Amino acid sequence: METVIEGLAQYGPLGLWTASLLWMNWQQRKEQKEDERLAAERLAYHQENIVEAMREHRHLLEKAIEKIDAGLDTMREKYAEERIFRMNSKE
Repeated sequence: METVIEGLAQYGPLGLWTASLLWMNWQQRKEQKEDERLAAERLAYHQENIVEAMREHRHLLEKAIEKIDAGLDTMREKYAEERIFRMNSKE
């Protein structure tokens, strides 16, 4: 980049003006790449947090489903016992 600027400097004020524009453009691209890198890192960080939260929720949902299934099985057993008791008491 410096050799380009030195080459343009020999054209006087117009060359220096062109060099300054090229330099500013190069600096902006450099900063933009850094911003993009930081944004990508932040995105990855948040995606990891989201995945971890989803794993925790999945685990909690699985536990809740197991408890619901156990409760339904218990209710079915009680209902069956009551039904048998009612049938035996009618006879």
